[in-house]
Amino acid sequence: MTPPFRPSRRAALAGGALALAGGAGIAPAHAQAGYQNPVIAANHPDPGILRVGQRYYLYSTAGSAGNMPVQVSPDLVHWRLVGDGQPVIAPWSMSGRHWAPEVIEVDGRYHAYYTARERATDRQSIGVAVADVPEGPFVDAASAPLLSTPEEGGCIDASPFRDEDGTLWLLWKNDGNAADQDSFLFAQRLAADGLSLEGERTRVLERDQEWEIYTIEGPAIITHEGRYYLFYSAGEYWNESYGVGVAVADSVEGPWVKLSDQPVLAANEVAAGPGHGMPVRAADGIWYVYHAWEPDHIGQDPGRQIWLSPVTVEDGAVSIAGPAVDNPRRPEIQRP
Repeated sequence: MTPPFRPSRRAALAGGALALAGGAGIAPAHAQAGYQNPVIAANHPDPGILRVGQRYYLYSTAGSAGNMPVQVSPDLVHWRLVGDGQPVIAPWSMSGRHWAPEVIEVDGRYHAYYTARERATDRQSIGVAVADVPEGPFVDAASAPLLSTPEEGGCIDASPFRDEDGTLWLLWKNDGNAADQDSFLFAQRLAADGLSLEGERTRVLERDQEWEIYTIEGPAIITHEGRYYLFYSAGEYWNESYGVGVAVADSVEGPWVKLSDQPVLAANEVAAGPGHGMPVRAADGIWYVYHAWEPDHIGQDPGRQIWLSPVTVEDGAVSIAGPAVDNPRRPEIQRP
């Protein structure tokens, strides 16, 4: 699945902020100065974001910075590399194919849901590693992954979500395109401790639009005014076809309705293949953090860089500002 210089399977780029309707997402006139994309000008595909206090943490696919590169920022714009959040891999996994970690706090500890190659099946599977602090080290001492579906090509892109009632969920993709099968997005309830799955899974999205070629992947949910918004990516991650779509529902299990028959974030003259990102709240609304290639260097250095873009939710529609190098305002971060 990974061509030359494609350490993960996707890289999307989009920069900006997410502005919500009803006055919640429009920055005031005295907002801070702008910023430039990419906000991380190095290869860090498949970003997952966690806010802890006044800091944002970004976790990305394995690369030169280790199995689970960790970056920290006070404002979503200025980032500092902390190091490898998972220096020791799980007993069930093989090194070299650790992808797309996302982290959530559970009972005062931090759970990283990530993808790695399973020794027993030689397919990608999903594990959970736990740390006492958001920088790690994250430890997965299990003898088997949290989720393994080799008959479906494997499973990747785990995304934890805490519902408003406190219920924990896990979303993921079956890696069907790695085995000449189709790919779908699934959701299943997690146990209260976040270390096992409960009940039955629900298929929440499939490829059913013309732009969604090759695969569908990279799910991430955020709520707004009582509704659930699922950001996902589709297309071929190694070229301009890759982009981002959004679906809406009244619950995690759906039914989910796609809000457009076109991507809400797509390639342009400054960014190619934007996608696999995460919507993130700031004081002025929600922003979308994602990866993308330089248009003239797809599949080459500097790889999939990190971009930031604003999102607008208005009258039932969702839009993400197209990738832009120069942006007039940066996210407003509420301070104590």
